[in-house]
Amino acid sequence: MDDMTTSSGTLTNAERDILHEVGFGDESTRAGTSILADRAMRMALSNDPGVEILPLAQALKTYDFVQGLMFGLVDPEENEHVRLVAEHMHDPLGHFIWVKPGARVKLPVQSFTLLETPQGRQFTHDITLIDEGAEVEMISGSAVPASVRKGRHISIGETYIRANATCRSVTIEHWGPEMEVHSYGWSRMEAGATSTATAIMMSPIRHHASHSVSILDAGASATSQAVVFAPEGTSRVLASETRLIAPGARSQDVTRMVSAGGVIENRALLVGAAAGTEGFLGCDGLKLTDAGEIRAVPSLSALAEGTQLSHEASVGRIDGEKLAYLMASGMSEDAARDLIVQGFLSLSDDQIPAPLRARVAAMVAEAKSGGM
Repeated sequence: MDDMTTSSGTLTNAERDILHEVGFGDESTRAGTSILADRAMRMALSNDPGVEILPLAQALKTYDFVQGLMFGLVDPEENEHVRLVAEHMHDPLGHFIWVKPGARVKLPVQSFTLLETPQGRQFTHDITLIDEGAEVEMISGSAVPASVRKGRHISIGETYIRANATCRSVTIEHWGPEMEVHSYGWSRMEAGATSTATAIMMSPIRHHASHSVSILDAGASATSQAVVFAPEGTSRVLASETRLIAPGARSQDVTRMVSAGGVIENRALLVGAAAGTEGFLGCDGLKLTDAGEIRAVPSLSALAEGTQLSHEASVGRIDGEKLAYLMASGMSEDAARDLIVQGFLSLSDDQIPAPLRARVAAMVAEAKSGGM
């Protein structure tokens, strides 16, 4: 098999335009590209000898070890949604991305999911392996065309970051306004591994339930930031669990939430299961109207003496004094509110790949103005 290229199709210009909204770049500017559309892997392409991308069904036949990775972090009987995906174990829909041991991947690896059929149902299972000592930057996203308003999507992601590997990632989703989405992500970070992750959830959606579990071994470090926007008619439930299971494991997880009439619930659990571990949870919410609701529920569980865990949580309305100050400087009330929201949703640029920074900034501006 050619390590450099495995390709199974092309994209239309319309599909490229849709994917551009969630971070897609021309495949010639990426180390690898995986595109899943409806029930088919449209593209599986690598431009770097250190990266292999295959449809999961093909990877299971090509490499025996992939069988041990599939449902290696989650029981296929975990819940009804996972069982629905597991029913397709004989012919799974999803990608297998392997960054090989010691690879220093200079360009980003990108992977995207498209649901193009109105009222469509899509069940996916993705497996990512960042092998020992490898370094990679990853961009992923999910999107639908404007014609798709309703549909159902259930996804499982299993990510393995081997010892001393480094992964920086950004995920952007833009679903239909009346869709139902359930996303599940499990990750295991081995000794000395490092992960920096950014998640952007800005578009209207009827209901999105996200559940993630991260397990960190000795000396592993995970930093994550997320921005979440819920206009009227949108419901989002975010549940996360981070387990620090060995000395030296460290994590920092910050979520910023804005409700413009929608409902956001953020349940975050941080578990210190070994001495010499450190973790922080930050949950901040901003309401723009009387309608809607934000519930922030950070929880700490110290199971071992010598673990240091902390959290901060706040939910409130726009500060009247800040608003008055900006208006006194000559701004209109709407412009002043927009500026405050933009500042609240600001992200750390060093966690976002340079090609995506302008697009992420535009998404924040669109969301706060109701343009998404």
